[in-house]
Amino acid sequence: MRRNEALRKLRAGQVITGPMVVYDSPSLAEQVAHLGFDFTWLDWQHGQWSEHTLNDALARFLAAPSTPLVRVKGQEPGTINRVLDMGAMGVIVPYVQDAGQAQAAVRAAYYPPLGIRSGGGVRLGLIGDGAQDYYANANDEILLGVMVETEQAVANVEEIMRVPGIGFVLIGPGDLMIDVRASGHDAAFHERLVEQVAQASKRTGTPAGYVTQSKEESRTRVEQGFRFINYRSDNAALTGALREMAAEAQEWAGATG
Repeated sequence: MRRNEALRKLRAGQVITGPMVVYDSPSLAEQVAHLGFDFTWLDWQHGQWSEHTLNDALARFLAAPSTPLVRVKGQEPGTINRVLDMGAMGVIVPYVQDAGQAQAAVRAAYYPPLGIRSGGGVRLGLIGDGAQDYYANANDEILLGVMVETEQAVANVEEIMRVPGIGFVLIGPGDLMIDVRASGHDAAFHERLVEQVAQASKRTGTPAGYVTQSKEESRTRVEQGFRFINYRSDNAALTGALREMAAEAQEWAGATG
């Protein structure tokens, strides 16, 4: 059975990092998977992936060291089961509000006795030493993350973290800010909720995660105790690099005029 090295590091108390990939390019995902990130987050919720391109991308990770994670479109159990059958080594489930929804994600992601995941998937025998090896050992190698994105979810975060099988609890800061502002609160209130999640992680021992956009923000969150850091995306990297290229091109093109 393939070892989930990102999960190993997280369980050892280390920080793990990786980017979000939103473009539906298996070749791009393959390149990212070999660049030294602990994990590669393929985003099916807000990204451009189809089931076909996602399946193709996950095949590229069989020979890559980075752990492939998929953020699914919602909490539907069949979809969670499906991406694991494609070869994902972890799943990120959005918009989990309470322990009951966290338990439902666990049931979908793990085989009995922890869950009720159904056995199947033609790629699983390549991840394990045959399908039976995978079935016997997958529960120890799957990394399940759930996202807290509202004030209600943060109020329930300690109970969510205590659900057996939850590998980490991830703040979705953008959606949390939308919820905070809809309730008439501000950025300072948002930050207090973030700190509540960090403190709950310290009490329960369940890692907390954060989606960051800069080195400075990443350092701040790590100092607070966050250990799963999604650092930027392919879209952010590409547009940033292309803007820099455009500015350089305008500079030398203008100099020749």
